Amino acid sequence: MAIDDNVETTEALRDYCNMQGIICTVANEGQQGLFEIQKREYDVIILDIAMPEYTGFDILSQLQRQGVRHKTIVVLTAWHVKEEDFKDYKDVGVKEILKKPIGVDCLNNIVKTYLTNISQVNPSDILSVH
Repeated sequence: MAIDDNVETTEALRDYCNMQGIICTVANEGQQGLFEIQKREYDVIILDIAMPEYTGFDILSQLQRQGVRHKTIVVLTAWHVKEEDFKDYKDVGVKEILKKPIGVDCLNNIVKTYLTNISQVNPSDILSVH
């Protein structure tokens, strides 16, 4: 699952995933992304923090209020943030904080780290990456 207000970013992530045989759901608005997270289970959620109206922090806070635990969330940001800014969201599932822009090597590392069964992708499964 990729959540980012920048359509070019989500299209690039979706294209990368398609080339890897991974189905990628995208959302370009924070509330839409939260709805998708609540609706389905995703292997990885790539989450932009700086979105207008409903930010990545809003999504993380809502998941926390709902008692959601142990997701796999990779945060993307162009902001200068520190790991301590996300300490309250570790239980929700924030695993990494990456500075934008990210490249193919970084995406390959995310896939290798969090999507270990890629060769066993079943078309009926939804595997997601942001």
